[in-house]
Amino acid sequence: MELTSFSVFLTVVDEMSFTRAAERLYMTQQSVSSHIKRLETNYHVRLFERRPVLKLTAEGEALAFYARGMVDSEEAMMSRFADLSELPTGILRMGISHQRSQVFMPGIWNRYHAVCGNISVRLREQMTNRLLEQLQSGALDLIVGVFIPQLSNLTVRLLSQEATYCVFHEKFLSNTFPDDWEQRLERYGQEGIDLMEFKDLPLLLPSHDNRMRQPVDQLFRKHNAIPRVALETSSHGLLYQLSFQGSGIALVSPLSLYEHTQLMAERPPYCHAFRVQGFPLTDVSLAWRNDVEQPQYVMAMAEAVEEVFEVYNETVRLCFDR
Repeated sequence: MELTSFSVFLTVVDEMSFTRAAERLYMTQQSVSSHIKRLETNYHVRLFERRPVLKLTAEGEALAFYARGMVDSEEAMMSRFADLSELPTGILRMGISHQRSQVFMPGIWNRYHAVCGNISVRLREQMTNRLLEQLQSGALDLIVGVFIPQLSNLTVRLLSQEATYCVFHEKFLSNTFPDDWEQRLERYGQEGIDLMEFKDLPLLLPSHDNRMRQPVDQLFRKHNAIPRVALETSSHGLLYQLSFQGSGIALVSPLSLYEHTQLMAERPPYCHAFRVQGFPLTDVSLAWRNDVEQPQYVMAMAEAVEEVFEVYNETVRLCFDR
């Protein structure tokens, strides 16, 4: 049997849906079904129960076990051949969130392409839980995500620990606290910001489905307070822009601060950013499987990612952690 049919079968197993497998493989659902039928005919077995829900038969479980080993072995062989080649070629599959891709991939690409110019990079931009599933299934070579668990078959390297920041224009603060705004700036720089001080001021907040919003809501519930929310949005860029226009106090991630600093070469004058007190840090990590041999071009990508995040961490430290 061709390994293509095994790969298609494993994708259906991962997704437990012919439709989602077809979308992921950029194939028609009919083509996916044909590969499954070919396997069932060749081995005289039935691989899936289709009702009431799609699930593997006992024969399907057995085939998934052996098929995964065959596909992993072929990938390891191809990776080894690529390493032995004078001009290695290959396909690197990397998972990362959409926002981090927009911010970090230009720098990562410049570093990586300089040493691995013949490697084709395929990005999958999704949330960490989906990327982790695909890393474990072999559909991705490495991922950048948040709160990646320390599992025995994964190498996980911490890239950054991101705080939450309050951003506002100096004029907004001086108009709100005319008598002591300068002393407040000095105190915020030393201690960070207690968000409860701003509960009656217009707040520019991430939407409720954003992970950054959870500690905000928990804080106000703890103090039985209702914040004055001027704007909720899923766009971190919009939060940042409105804050330095003086529209209110925005809560943003250092990723947004770094992105706008890179785009504008420097922070807008009189725009301040300080850490919020007591909010949890977000662990951002790089991960790949250690139970399969990784080719040199995958490890070269890991090195490029770490270099870019070193720049990111240093920029945040110098420009905002003060």
